[in-house]
Amino acid sequence: MGKEIPIGVKIISILYYISAGFAVLFAIFLFVGFAFLSTLMPFLTAISAWGYILVVFCAIIVLAFSVLSFFIAKGLWKAKNWARMLVIVFSAMSVLGLLTSLFTNFSFGSLVSVAVQGAVGGYLLFAKEVKEAFK
Repeated sequence: MGKEIPIGVKIISILYYISAGFAVLFAIFLFVGFAFLSTLMPFLTAISAWGYILVVFCAIIVLAFSVLSFFIAKGLWKAKNWARMLVIVFSAMSVLGLLTSLFTNFSFGSLVSVAVQGAVGGYLLFAKEVKEAFK
């Protein structure tokens, strides 16, 4: 019988699948939306060449992150340690970035985000059942 994946890891994996789906939708919106807006608003045609290049570049970056999120979600679901380590690193980077933004511009949403990212990273790093599942 295979390893038993803790329910918390499955929830985090599902959230990564959902974020990958939303990122794909956002990238499609970037590709299609700017082209549509430039036909509706003639003043955008003057900046559309450079603007469209920038939007396409951003959409490609968003698509790359959506592919990464999909593979992280799949790796977490299958208890791959590389996926666990990536989520821990991303959570730590998020906490550090959010903490710096809290000092400059305090908001309740940032405080909640710090708590959530810290909980996710801490859970994947320190929980005994998670460590056992990813051995």
